[in-house]
Amino acid sequence: MKRYFLLLGMTVALTACVTNIKPDVTQNPPPSERLANFQHFKLLPLTASADAKGNAEALQKIEGNLQTKLQPVISGWDSQGTDGRTLQIEPVVTQLKFVTTAGRIWGGAFAGSSAVVMKLRLVDASTGKVVADPEFYQRAAAMGGAYSFGGSDVGMLDRIATVSQEYLQHNYQQAVGGPTGLAAEAK
Repeated sequence: MKRYFLLLGMTVALTACVTNIKPDVTQNPPPSERLANFQHFKLLPLTASADAKGNAEALQKIEGNLQTKLQPVISGWDSQGTDGRTLQIEPVVTQLKFVTTAGRIWGGAFAGSSAVVMKLRLVDASTGKVVADPEFYQRAAAMGGAYSFGGSDVGMLDRIATVSQEYLQHNYQQAVGGPTGLAAEAK
């Protein structure tokens, strides 16, 4: 009977480590036009898929990071006056597994990796035409999370906003696309 419980415990511990979140692409295509063609920019609140809504704490941190990183950039681009086109920026977390600090303290590396996939849908507000729908990915390794007591997990939530910010900045003057942020070891 002891062997059965030991085997069951080991199976549960090993399967908890598995994180199957991956992006669909490694390189985002360029937008259909450069972002400088727009005169106004509106960052909408973060939304999440049904699967990702389970971790409100992580979603709240991502929302705060997006506001901190994207809002100053698009505010600098925004033209005075009411004339011109508006680009709506619609962030959506499609997949999320976030190991909290408490989870790291109790489970360490056995809690598994953290990962997030987020899309940043860019829409011409007047026509409804999708200008771009880039996907971004970040991950925090299980061992790194254990060694940092969850620091790398929290850092992942900041990095997803940084990758999004870089995409917008790189595509402002000319439409060039950009990386998803996929780590080399996860390809």
